[in-house]
Amino acid sequence: MKNFRSNRVQDWVRLGAKLSLLFTDPKVRSAVSDGLKDHADNLRDRANDFTDTVSDKYDDAMGRVEAAASAMRGKRHWASHVGGFLLGVGVGAGLGILLAPASGAETRDAFRDTAVDMKNKVSDRIRQSVKTVPFTGTEG
Repeated sequence: MKNFRSNRVQDWVRLGAKLSLLFTDPKVRSAVSDGLKDHADNLRDRANDFTDTVSDKYDDAMGRVEAAASAMRGKRHWASHVGGFLLGVGVGAGLGILLAPASGAETRDAFRDTAVDMKNKVSDRIRQSVKTVPFTGTEG
């Protein structure tokens, strides 16, 4: 067993001596040094890319968790914005009717005409946008 260990030690010593002679050549040293620098730069770039990806995924996941927690608590921000808008429209329409200089029938007719005009404009825009949608070949 001792002979086996001494052969192993001798093999390692020989390998060390060969490598040390190999590294005395400036070209080999330069090639190994450049290769290690390139490898270190590549590794650093990959680590930075990985860090950026993990950071983006974490931010996305936290946003989703916060949105889910808000939804579970019943906090929906869009509903409050839409509700506030509709309340404002209602108050504005009510004040417009109360403070209108015309009679009730004339005011209702004016509102009706405005609503019909708006409906027609929206319909026209929808038709125009449907006409401009490119054909995809998936009619059926």
